[in-house]
Amino acid sequence: MTFQNFFFSSHSQLDLSKHIAEQRRRNARRRRARSRDEDSMNKRVEELEADLGYVSLLLCSVMVQLDERGHLSRDELRELIKEVDGADGDDDDRLNVDVLRELIE
Repeated sequence: MTFQNFFFSSHSQLDLSKHIAEQRRRNARRRRARSRDEDSMNKRVEELEADLGYVSLLLCSVMVQLDERGHLSRDELRELIKEVDGADGDDDDRLNVDVLRELIE
């Protein structure tokens, strides 16, 4: 047995054990953070799916009514889209679904 092994082997093993324990704690924190991020993302995806479903339902209802009554041409629809686009404060070829909900309720 060498002098270094006699005095330092247990010290090195203790450092290694501490290092391994710290790595396990860090990995556990990372797993918890990832899980929270995934939960948040899943919740947002569910909200977006609900919004898309609502808009699809509304759009389909309007299209059925327009088809039955025949009161709106495509050109008129394009003009109406341009007018309505800014109702949420942004001219961006999109409409916040909450504006739509407020109109219906």
